[in-house]
Amino acid sequence: MKGQVSVEMLIVIGLGIAIIGLYTVYSYASMDSYKKGNDEFLMKDSLEKIAETSKFVAFQGEPAKQQVNVCFPLSYKNCTLYGFTISCFLSSGREILQYSDVNITGAMPSSSGCWDIEVQASGDVVNLSVS
Repeated sequence: MKGQVSVEMLIVIGLGIAIIGLYTVYSYASMDSYKKGNDEFLMKDSLEKIAETSKFVAFQGEPAKQQVNVCFPLSYKNCTLYGFTISCFLSSGREILQYSDVNITGAMPSSSGCWDIEVQASGDVVNLSVS
């Protein structure tokens, strides 16, 4: 009788540990997925701000300029500007692309955080610089 109680108790404890383990793995996966989605949204929003400000400044013409404050997530690696495209990479390997209506040149921030980016019209291109 005592042996049966011990075996039943071990089964109950084993099932409890298994359920807690599965819950922990599921919670971690959910949080990781949320973080990646949030980082992508923040990056996309920042790039849209830059593209819209670039379009606004370009339509005003030279020597118009404006500052835009953008925040890049901790998973931000780097960005490149080529032609009408801004391409940024996250540490997850995801590439975020933003197309602009105007030709963009210049430099983007080299690390994560919040930055003031100066957008200035210069002829038929818009120049970006980090303030």
